[in-house]
Amino acid sequence: MNKPITVSAASLLLASVVQAQYFEARNSAMGGVGVASSHYLAAGWANPALLTRHSETDSFGFILPSVGATAFDKDGLIDDLDAFVDEFDRIQQAGTASGAELDALADQLESLDGRQVTATLGVGFMLGAPSRDLGWSLHTRTFADLQSFVDVDAADVAAIRAIAGGGAVTLPALTSEARVVGVAVTEVGVSLATAFELGGSTLSIGATPKLQRVDSYNYAVTANNFDQNNFDDDQFRDDDQAFNLDLGAALEIGDGLVLGATVRNLLEQSYRTVDTLGQSFTYDVNATAALGASWHTGILTLAADVDVVGAERFDTTSNLLDDDNVQLAHLGAEVDLWKWLQLRAGYQTDMEGTLDDAISGGLGISPFDVFHIDVAGTYISENSYGGVVQMGFTF
Repeated sequence: MNKPITVSAASLLLASVVQAQYFEARNSAMGGVGVASSHYLAAGWANPALLTRHSETDSFGFILPSVGATAFDKDGLIDDLDAFVDEFDRIQQAGTASGAELDALADQLESLDGRQVTATLGVGFMLGAPSRDLGWSLHTRTFADLQSFVDVDAADVAAIRAIAGGGAVTLPALTSEARVVGVAVTEVGVSLATAFELGGSTLSIGATPKLQRVDSYNYAVTANNFDQNNFDDDQFRDDDQAFNLDLGAALEIGDGLVLGATVRNLLEQSYRTVDTLGQSFTYDVNATAALGASWHTGILTLAADVDVVGAERFDTTSNLLDDDNVQLAHLGAEVDLWKWLQLRAGYQTDMEGTLDDAISGGLGISPFDVFHIDVAGTYISENSYGGVVQMGFTF
C-alpha cells in the first residue's frame, strides 16, 4: 500500500485516444482525423488554419452544442467494484457469513488489484466565419478525463480469509484504496486564420489563443467505501487558470489534396492535485503535435492523421503500471450524398501497441446544407465504447 504514483502529461489526457481533447461528431466518426480534413466549424478545435477552407456559399455557422463521452472499461472494473462494496456492506450489516462467503469476498477484493477504467466527457460550442483573408471562430468547451483504479493491500485479503465463518463475524477495517484521478479542462478560445498563395498552392496559417481552467480531482477512499458519484466533492478537487496557444498550418496542393500540421497547448503547464490518503498527482498540459492529409473528390473525402511524438500516459516510476506510451494513427472516410446525407467511417490504431484498435462510424443529416444533425459512435471492445451527438447551423 501507499505506493508512490506519479501521473505524467498524458496519463490523464486520453483525449488523444479519441479526439485530442475535444468531441466533434464528424471527426469522431472518421476515426479521430481532423488535422487536414475538418469542417471550418471544427477548425478551432482541430487545426485553426482550416478556417480558410470553405465553399463559396459559406458565410458563418455555429455548433450548439457538441456532446460526447467515452468509456474504457475492458475488464469491467466498475461493476466488479460495486459488487464488492455491496457484498462487503451486506456481510457487515448481517454480522454473519459462512466460510465460503468470506473466501468469495476475499477473492472479489483480490481480483480488483491494479485494474483501471477511463472515462472521458465533453461538451463544446463553436461560432465561426470562414474566410481566405481572415477566418475567425469563437469557442468554449469542457473536456473531462477521469481514471479509476484500485490498489489492494494483500494484508486485507489475508485478514478476510483468516476470519472463521459460520457464526458472528467482524470484517476488518480495510486499507486497500480505490481512486478516481483526473482533470476537467474548460477553455475559451479565439481562432484566427489567413491564407497566402505559394507557388501555385495555398498556404494557410492559424492560431488559437485561449484561457484555460483546469480542475483536478484526487478522490480516494478505502475500497469498501467507494462511490463514483462523490469524486468531485470539494475536498477532492483543486483548480487553477492559465493562458495557452494552439498553432496550425494547412497546404492545399491542388486536385483536392490538403496537408496539415498542428501544435496544441504550446505553453506547457503543470498542476498538482490535492493530497488524499497520503498521495497527490501531477497533471501536465504538454505540447502535442500531429500531421494530417486529406483528399477530396466529388462526394468522397479520405483522410489520415498521425501523432508526431508518442505520449507517455503513466510515468514509468509508477508501481501500478508498466511503460504504456501511446502514439496514434487515424484513418477516415466520408461520402456526402447530395449535401443532405453524410456517411462516415474510421479506424484508429496505437503504434505503441498499448491501446486496442478502435473502429468508428456515423452519419450527418443536413437538409438544405443549413441545419445539421451529426452522430458518431466508437467501438473498442465489449466494455469500451464512445459516442458523440452534435447540432449545428451553417449559412
